[in-house]
Amino acid sequence: MRPLLFSLALLFVACTESQTRPPPSDRFIYPSGIVHRPVAGSSHGVLYVSSANFDRCYDQGTVMAVDLDKVTSSTGETLPPIGAAPSGDPVELEQLNLASGSRLFIQSYAGEMAFRAASDLEVEDENGAKTTIRIPPRLFIPARSDGDFVHYININESEPARLSCQGTDGEDCTRGALSLSTNISGQTNDVPRAYAPFGVSIDPSGNPWVTHLNPADSPAQSRTNYASYVVALNGSVPSDQQPSLTTENFYSLNATDLPLGGSNSVVADERYVFVSGRYDANVISSTEARRFLLRVVDKTNKSRLVDPGLDLGFAANDARGIALTPKASSTDTGPRRMYIATRTPDSLVTVSVTGIGPESESPSLSVVGAVPLPNGPTEVALVPRGSSSTGVSHSELVVVSCSTAGVVAIYDPDVGQVVAQVAVGETRGTKVPQPFGLAVQQQGNAARVFVSNFSDGRISVIDISDLSSPQSARLVAHIGARQDTGSSTCQEVSQ
Repeated sequence: MRPLLFSLALLFVACTESQTRPPPSDRFIYPSGIVHRPVAGSSHGVLYVSSANFDRCYDQGTVMAVDLDKVTSSTGETLPPIGAAPSGDPVELEQLNLASGSRLFIQSYAGEMAFRAASDLEVEDENGAKTTIRIPPRLFIPARSDGDFVHYININESEPARLSCQGTDGEDCTRGALSLSTNISGQTNDVPRAYAPFGVSIDPSGNPWVTHLNPADSPAQSRTNYASYVVALNGSVPSDQQPSLTTENFYSLNATDLPLGGSNSVVADERYVFVSGRYDANVISSTEARRFLLRVVDKTNKSRLVDPGLDLGFAANDARGIALTPKASSTDTGPRRMYIATRTPDSLVTVSVTGIGPESESPSLSVVGAVPLPNGPTEVALVPRGSSSTGVSHSELVVVSCSTAGVVAIYDPDVGQVVAQVAVGETRGTKVPQPFGLAVQQQGNAARVFVSNFSDGRISVIDISDLSSPQSARLVAHIGARQDTGSSTCQEVSQ
């Protein structure tokens, strides 16, 4: 999604009212970040969804834990098993039927969402005594409205649809949220700061890395001395504490004599962190020959920043979602593939990635292919396939939400082309559903893709009943009620 063009004055006006417009508890409002989690004993698991409240009809956004076994239609229909949906129109599951404790309030304009599994943290007191603290399963949600927050949302281990705010009681998680722009120890002339946080990824050690859409000027509001960062957070903060930041958490993305831009999405690997670049007309001229498509940060050396020059191998205006194939094994050091969604041209770019192991000092990335995509590619997710029943090994499928076109595209690397385009909903006049976030549920040789439809307010459910034949993918359900029907006093905001 493009950066907001509201002035600070307009944002101030929108926030001056008291909390008199609570967001609804029975539907999503501009859903954005999305995570699926399988649950033992559950048929469908739990879906975590953030609502961005993008037109600010309500005082805040929300995060909801939706028990997929309980969603129903108005006539009592439920979500069908993967691959077992009857042919015909998708089932409309408008009733979320949220349990108590399944909804919290967050700041507006939520971006991506990431999940971190539970873990144990050993701490040592001043006398050397060691204690083990349980860190619960946790969601991380950047929100680029007032405060530039990242929300730490804790998930109850025994009740996966019950949520709580990090560092504060009650349902308002903004009170315990971490600001990426204020209260940063060591900050000088308003930098470093991450203005408009958006993308998030969890590295193998369980720590989140966060991007921000708009470069930060110094001093703030001066429109000079712009800088972009990726921010490393501590994912293991005990539940009763609030996280904090120093300048050491900020890794600069500024490269001498190379173009600047906002940072969009991030993949955090063992040693290296990969960040896609968002074009920003405020800090770079459209006539510049080069673009910031991808930069690579070395966790072990903050002063080291690699620009692999992907824009020299494929000329695009900017990059959006990215995905990196996993290692074949814990000891694998072979080549991997990265997939990058670009805009202008709207394409899926395939990058060969080598030398990114923990001991490697020389990461190497090169463009090896590109295919056109439907308009507005945004987020990228991988669907592992493994080996077929005949023993043939398949590459991961690459799923891309294409917001402007209103479809989800599925690229099969084994055949080198987009093999399916699934419309996520109906276009009404000029209103497109605008698919954004992606979450994948795997089940044997089948998969289900959940898609947050930013504009129409629903979650689309796409089934791939046979991963060996992804062209059979089809829309089987919608979860939630449409938000783009009826009258509203709020004005829809363009992305």
